[in-house]
Amino acid sequence: MSNEEFDRRPNPKGWTPPKAPYNPYDPNDIRPAGGYPSEFKLPGQAPSGFSSLPRSPTQYQKVNETMTRLNYTARPLSDLYPGQYKVLRRVDTNRRLNLGSKYFTRFLVGGVIIYGVFLHRWDSENVFSDFYRFHLKLKEGFFGLKEQEYDDLYHPRGKNYVLKAVPDEVYIPEELRKTKENEYNLNKPSQRHLLEAERIQQEREESMLRDLVGKK
Repeated sequence: MSNEEFDRRPNPKGWTPPKAPYNPYDPNDIRPAGGYPSEFKLPGQAPSGFSSLPRSPTQYQKVNETMTRLNYTARPLSDLYPGQYKVLRRVDTNRRLNLGSKYFTRFLVGGVIIYGVFLHRWDSENVFSDFYRFHLKLKEGFFGLKEQEYDDLYHPRGKNYVLKAVPDEVYIPEELRKTKENEYNLNKPSQRHLLEAERIQQEREESMLRDLVGKK
């Protein structure tokens, strides 16, 4: 293939390159006296999802755009500095209430933490038990300890709850818990089996004693 086949054919007679609606950086682009309609159209929001069309502007965007074009600001001009605006500060009308509630909350939370860590009677397995014993050691050096506090320091108590083993028959039915007996596989003897074996053994011992007494 020659390069002539890749050359672009000439434009038709009278064709002019297309232009944008208005390019302010192009000196040859003459702006209409009334302006282009796109200049007065409010900018929309960015497209969402698969759409390529911008969404309609919100009411706040319309007001903001209008204020920007009017060069309007809600802040008053400064009396001391020409060309600048006054700095508007929010006045805290409930300063004493907010300050009091802040310090009261800190005091309340701090008191709960101090009591829960150092003053509450924890058992010996609790993670805060060392802090409680440290508090008792300090108290012993300054004020002395009561009998209960002395026991907590030198004879720490364990946990107050007892974990009881749950028997298997509560959850596992008997036909699954016990295997079928044969000459090679025997079940573990239960309590009644042990009692029966003890009774038989006791009868044998009694009979042996009777035989010994009779021979004498």
